[in-house]
This record gives sequence, C-alpha cells and structure tokens, in this order.
Amino acid sequence: MKILITGAGGMVARAAVAHCESKGDEVFAYTRGELDISDKEKVFEAFAAARPDAALNCAAYTDVDGSETNIERSFAANAVGVENLALASKQFDCGFVTISTDYVFDGAKSDFYTQRDTPQPISVYGCAKREGEIRAQTAYARSIIVRSGWIFGRGGTNFLCVMHRILAEGKTIKAISDAYGTPTFADDLAGRLREIARLDLPCIFHVTNSGWGD
Repeated sequence: MKILITGAGGMVARAAVAHCESKGDEVFAYTRGELDISDKEKVFEAFAAARPDAALNCAAYTDVDGSETNIERSFAANAVGVENLALASKQFDCGFVTISTDYVFDGAKSDFYTQRDTPQPISVYGCAKREGEIRAQTAYARSIIVRSGWIFGRGGTNFLCVMHRILAEGKTIKAISDAYGTPTFADDLAGRLREIARLDLPCIFHVTNSGWGD
C-alpha cells in the first residue's frame, strides 16, 4: 500500500512508519514542520503528491493541561486538521484513519468504555478530539476513528516512559492515585492502525493493550 502518515515526529507515527515499511508499504511521512494539518491547502498538496491508498493521522495537540489555555491551537490540530485530512482523503479516494482518545468520555463510568457509550468530554482537549471525530465522519463517510489512551513506547515523554529515569535519579514522585486505564504500546497500536486501514470499514474502534481497570 501507499500510506500517508501525519505527525511523523511523534511516538505513534514513528512506530507506524516503521511497521508499514516493514510490511513493504510505500510511506509518505510528514512532521508538523513539513505539514501543518490545519493548513487545508498544504494538506491537499501533500495528498496530490502522494496519491495514497490510505492516510493515518497521528498528528495531534496532545497537551491535555495546555489545551485549557491554548484552546485555538488544540482545536486547530485536533478538529480542523482532522477535517482537512478527511476532506483530502475523500477528494483522492483513499482510506482515512484518525486517532482519537478516551478523553472524549467524562470518566464517570466504573468499567471500561465501549463504542456503545455516549461521549461526554469535560476538558478542552476532550472536546477538541470529539469535535475532530464528528468533523471527520461528517466530511467523509469512509472515515475510521480509533480511540486509544495511555500510549507509551520508545522515545515517549509520558508517565510510563519517564518513570524509570526519574526513579533512577532518586527524585521524589508526585502522582494521582485514582486514575485507571489500559497502557497501550505504540508499536502494537501502529500495527492495528495499518490493519484497520486495510479493513477499510468505517466505524469507531477502541484499541488498547490488555491492562488494568477499575
């Protein structure tokens, strides 16, 4: 397949590039500096040059706390940019998979969330990601939404990726104690993204590793 991947500087995108190339795919990967997905014209130019069979959107503004004050930036990447990619995918008749998040839910449920649960985001980040889901599905019926969370992997800067270094340095750790989730390895998620792209089945998938829950 010919696959276009956005957000190539990020952990999941790097894993996706490596996985797709290992499968013999022709990969067109763009960092944010090379392709700002909120720029509709640039997005269409990239698609016109690559003519992909599928596009995997790994680009996002992932600073959950920062989104509360950088609202415009969060919505530009997580909603407007997703819509631009969906529109370009429709124009060039290719599959489209975009990564969303468990933050589209309010966290009040005591069990695992499924696709049957109604999204009810309570943060700016969650609202922006949910808006991206809606815009993608509205713009292109072939859009596929993949919700994941607690993603870790090589080169990551999240909690699981940095704990071993902080502990080794003997630093004091402050952490919340009432959050539950399913840590998801970026390499595993990348494999699923390609598999889902090949399925070309428009719907919402929840993709995580087996983990712990409430």
